[in-house]
Amino acid sequence: MKYRHALLAISVALLLTACQSPADTVDQLSSGRDNIEASRCVGIDRYSEAITDLEQAVENDAGLSEAYYWLYIAYTETGDSAQAAAALSSLEELAADEESPETWFWLLRTYFEDGDSSGQESTLSALETAAEANSEDSDTLYWLGRARYVAGDADGAFEAFQSAAELDSDNAPTHFWLGQIYSERGNLELAWQEFEAVIEIDPDNAAAYHNRGTVAYQMGTIGQALTDLQAAQTRDPDDAQTHYQLGAIYLMQALPASSMGQPDMQSLQSAQTEFETALDLCPGMPEPLIGLGNLLLIQGDPSAALESLNEALEHDPTSAEAWFAVAQTHYYLGDNEATCDSFTQFLSLSPPEMWAEQAVEVMTELGCEFE
Repeated sequence: MKYRHALLAISVALLLTACQSPADTVDQLSSGRDNIEASRCVGIDRYSEAITDLEQAVENDAGLSEAYYWLYIAYTETGDSAQAAAALSSLEELAADEESPETWFWLLRTYFEDGDSSGQESTLSALETAAEANSEDSDTLYWLGRARYVAGDADGAFEAFQSAAELDSDNAPTHFWLGQIYSERGNLELAWQEFEAVIEIDPDNAAAYHNRGTVAYQMGTIGQALTDLQAAQTRDPDDAQTHYQLGAIYLMQALPASSMGQPDMQSLQSAQTEFETALDLCPGMPEPLIGLGNLLLIQGDPSAALESLNEALEHDPTSAEAWFAVAQTHYYLGDNEATCDSFTQFLSLSPPEMWAEQAVEVMTELGCEFE
């Protein structure tokens, strides 16, 4: 599974052939997983294709534990509870036979999806016991880290990943997850170093380029962010999140240096292209809708901006970024009441301090009532 965390999301797609080699089985798993991820976008339903791919994958390799997890997801989303239960049962049987840390991890994730707290506890306990008995096995520690992360224990996950990295410094997934946790903690330089390590080990890892690019953006090194995100896009052109992030950078580059200046039209066009591509890949995705709203406001079309922003709120009514942009648009239109209401909604979402200060400043100027 690809993780594009921390900064702004995911989706992908692959293909399989009729051959039954191990490589083809991996392709089928990837295709099935990516079709499920794509189906989480509005108006896209590739669950039947995912099920076909995943069933073929487990037919080729009955020990492919991850495939059973995704089958459980696909059957659950299509309302086939009997087949979902069968996928869970197959995974439980596999875990009982193999006692594999990786299989326990996928079983744990399935129990979380199923809401089985007893199963979660027993599976995590089995992983903890295995890690104690195999404290020099980096693979066991890696899967323990993944399990702890799923269980909400980021500190415990970090500890396990660190131990795994000390035992095997060339394991790209371990470095990726260390980078993920560092970025969530705001330790950007250390996150950068971990994603850099992933790229050195696995130069075609699109997710690592994406995440290093978003970290670079947060660090203010815009040129590096642009380079990394373009590299991610080259390796995975169907990732909507990367298109959105590139659009956000182009939009920022389009802004004039002063209030009297004019936006850079070429950068605006590049931003619009990236936002629209992201929406083609993942209809209803809130981030590019917000980006388009901001872009349209810069272009002086507040009505169209509101239409895009309200669509974003339909899909994510708790988006602080969307509410802030809506308030800005109402302010541009001179609708003080709507501006106050939108900023009130925005402040109720505990936004970043800098944004909150700007909202309070405008609300004070307009005489809005707020606590």
